[in-house]
Amino acid sequence: MAKPAKVKKTKQAQADSPAKASAKAKAKPKAEAKGAPAAAKGLRARIASKAQEGKAAKPAKTKVSGKAAPQEKRSASKFLREVRVEMSKVTWPTREELISSTIVVVIAVAIAGVYISVFDAVFSRLISWLG
Repeated sequence: MAKPAKVKKTKQAQADSPAKASAKAKAKPKAEAKGAPAAAKGLRARIASKAQEGKAAKPAKTKVSGKAAPQEKRSASKFLREVRVEMSKVTWPTREELISSTIVVVIAVAIAGVYISVFDAVFSRLISWLG
C-alpha cells in the first residue's frame, strides 16, 4: 500500500511542475488585481491633484460687460529683460562646431537632391514609356 501513495505523490508532483506552475502564474495576477483598485485609486488621486494644480494655475476669467477681463500689462522693457536673461542661458556653438555642422547639412542636402533627381528621372521615363 505504501507504493501507491508514493506513486500518487510523484504524479501530483509532476502535475504541479509545468502545468500548475503556469496556471498559478496566470492566477497570481488575478489575485493581485483584487488589491489593484487601492493602488489605482492612489494613482487616480495623484492624477486628479495634478489636474487641479493645472486648473488653479490658469487665471480666472471675470466678465465685465460681456468681455473677458484684460490681462496684466506687459511692458516692452520687461520683455526685453526676459529675452536677455533667456539668451544668456543659451549654449552657443563654437566656430569649429558651426562649420562642421554646416558641412554635414550641405552634404546631406546634396545626397537627398541626387536621390530625388535619380528617382524623378526613372519615374519620368517609366511614365513616358507607359503613356
